[in-house]
Amino acid sequence: MTFATEYLETNILTATPHQLHLMVIDGAIRHATGAETALQSRDFGQGQTQLSRANQFVAELIGGLDSARQPQVVDRLKSVFVYVQRTLADAERKHDPQLVTDALAVLRLHRKTWVALGEQLAQEAASHCPPPHTGFSWST
Repeated sequence: MTFATEYLETNILTATPHQLHLMVIDGAIRHATGAETALQSRDFGQGQTQLSRANQFVAELIGGLDSARQPQVVDRLKSVFVYVQRTLADAERKHDPQLVTDALAVLRLHRKTWVALGEQLAQEAASHCPPPHTGFSWST
């Protein structure tokens, strides 16, 4: 096992659910961007490979949705990801980089929203959490 593989495995095993979701979004964006570039240069084989990987990441996003909590929100989010999958599939079938660009816009907006949500939740948690008690006091 290489250092890079060990590092990635450690990051995944120690990540919060929020961070894992972000990693999957980043994977979808990375591969969709690679597909966009490949299709623009008319490298359809590479485009197909990258689109397939991007769709696998989007499928992971869909699979990670928990409809037991806030089912209406989850259903809407699922429909957004299904749109992305269909758009990427159409891009592969039509060899159309513009369709990948459209899917990337949705993925990037979701990423931006997800990061903002994480920051808001962290701020709320910090404001509701009393400072840790160290057991030390100047007064006795």
